[in-house]
Amino acid sequence: MSKDPADIQHEARIVWTEDIDGFDYVRETLTTEAGTRARPVPWHRAGRRVGYSTLKRDAPNNDSPGQFTRRIFWVNEHDRSERPDGVYKTATPSEGVDPRTVTPGVWGEVTERAWGGPLPGPSDTPMSAARQETKGHVRQPAPAGPSRSVAASSKETHAVEQGVTKAFADWLYLHEVSVPETLGAAVGEEFKRWLWANNEELIAAIANAVARQTTLPEQPPSTNEQ
Repeated sequence: MSKDPADIQHEARIVWTEDIDGFDYVRETLTTEAGTRARPVPWHRAGRRVGYSTLKRDAPNNDSPGQFTRRIFWVNEHDRSERPDGVYKTATPSEGVDPRTVTPGVWGEVTERAWGGPLPGPSDTPMSAARQETKGHVRQPAPAGPSRSVAASSKETHAVEQGVTKAFADWLYLHEVSVPETLGAAVGEEFKRWLWANNEELIAAIANAVARQTTLPEQPPSTNEQ
C-alpha cells in the first residue's frame, strides 16, 4: 500500500475502539469508500476493526460524491494479539504498524515492539543469520556428498514458501477475489508452464494427429480375377 501523505492530510483524529495496549501492532488499511467523514467505518472483511480515522468537517469527498478516504485499523485472526505463538510471533504483516506511532495525518510505523524484536537490516537474510549463528565457532569439514547442501537448500526453500504463502493469504484477506477467479489464475499459470516444458512433445503429437487425419486410407484389395 502506498503511503502518500496527501491521502490522510484531512484527518481530524484517530478513534480506537479497543485498548491499543493490547496490540504490539495493528493492520493499517486505507478505504476510499467511506460514506461519512466521522461516523464509524464498517468493516466486512476478515478479522475485526479496532480503530479508524475521522476527517475534518471541510474534508473533500473523492471523485465519487458522498465517498471519503479514511484509514481503518484492524487485526486478523492469526495476528500476534490473537495467537501470540502463531505465524507472527515475530515480524509483522505488510500493513502492520505500531498503533502508538499513529496520529492524525501521520502514517504508522514499524517499531521493535511491533516487530517482536530488533528490526531487520538490509543484510538480515537467512544466509547472513546463519553466519551470525556460526560466528566465533570453528567451521567443521563438510561431510562427503551433497546431503548437507541439499538440506540447507531445502530449509531455505521451505522458508521462502512459507513467506510467499503468508503474503498471499494476507493479500486475499484484503482483496475480495472469488475462489473460481483465484483457482482459474493459478491453473492458467500452471498450464502455461506445462506448455513451455512440453513444447517439443506437443508439436510432435500434433503433427502425428494431423498426419493421421490427412493420410489416404489404403485401397482394399481387388476381388476381380485377372
